[in-house]
Amino acid sequence: MNDFFFISSPLHLLMAANIAIQHPKHQQTAIIISKNRQSGARLRVTLERGPALFSNVVDLSAACLLRRSRSQMSRFQHLRKIFCEPMEARLFTGNDRRMEFQYAMHLVSAKNPRTKGIYLDEGAVTYIGHKSMHRLQHRWIDPFFKKLFYGRCYKPAVTTGSSAWISRIYAAFPDAVHPLLKQKEIVAIDPAPFRTETFKKLALSMLKDNREIEETLRGIKMVLTLPHEASYLKDLRRYRKMAKQLGRYMNPSQIAVKPHPRITNKMVLHELFPGMSLLEHRIGMEALLPLLDADCIVAGDISSTLLTARWLRPELNVVAITHKKALSAEMMHLYQDVLNIPVLAPDEVKTFFDQIHNRFF
Repeated sequence: MNDFFFISSPLHLLMAANIAIQHPKHQQTAIIISKNRQSGARLRVTLERGPALFSNVVDLSAACLLRRSRSQMSRFQHLRKIFCEPMEARLFTGNDRRMEFQYAMHLVSAKNPRTKGIYLDEGAVTYIGHKSMHRLQHRWIDPFFKKLFYGRCYKPAVTTGSSAWISRIYAAFPDAVHPLLKQKEIVAIDPAPFRTETFKKLALSMLKDNREIEETLRGIKMVLTLPHEASYLKDLRRYRKMAKQLGRYMNPSQIAVKPHPRITNKMVLHELFPGMSLLEHRIGMEALLPLLDADCIVAGDISSTLLTARWLRPELNVVAITHKKALSAEMMHLYQDVLNIPVLAPDEVKTFFDQIHNRFF
């Protein structure tokens, strides 16, 4: 069996690793399709330095140097070379809306109708649906023009994972997936591979064997993950208050702050979170999780980072600190009832810490 993994983010890579670890006898190919050339290069280097999970690595992100139309044509040419022969294959993706995956499915299934397209859990979107799924542009206008341009290979996806190319879904919480995904075969993600030495070595390779980061995380009692800076720059007072509250329950040196990967102004974080360790923003939280102590808390605003922490390290305390009024009923249900992640308003932090007081004092 030939397994192909379309990878455009660190989370996709870790999900691909989970499947690859379970099927060591399959021919495994990682196809990097990051839209950002630098991000693609980091994923490639991770695979080169890490354990030999994949027999072949194809980096299509280099095509980003070309103009958008030429870039995609270049990627399609590479895919035609990869999938030129009939084969027994499974194609995995964390985003079935990407045309690289759809075009590959078109090529392979034309030669073998039994080819399986498989969606790997992408995070919150798997359970609450795509944020734009009810908009006219997303639901009708974009699909209309894509169908005209791409023809038969294009299959619309109202929400990620719902396109006709997908027949199976691997989900961390199968019973809670979005109704549009329940029409597919749902398989629970096996968490066992996340605890293997092979997986830990992969996570370490994502850090480029950075012993400084390992040293920073040693003794850390909380990792505070931040949303994109556009969110907290609008509400600096709220984050100053949060930092002050957290400092009442533990020494700031026991707290590490993980910025959003696309941060542009790091200096403001030193002002907002004095005395706290600032982690490298370009390293995904997924790579840091295996290195956290068992009594560490992962906290932050509502994001897929918290969801990932819940199923990569289920023994950790994970908590969302946000304004509840801003959340939809679906999001509240997902976090509190499905993921068992407490959702706290800033003024409820004290109660949470009182409950786990003995972990710190």
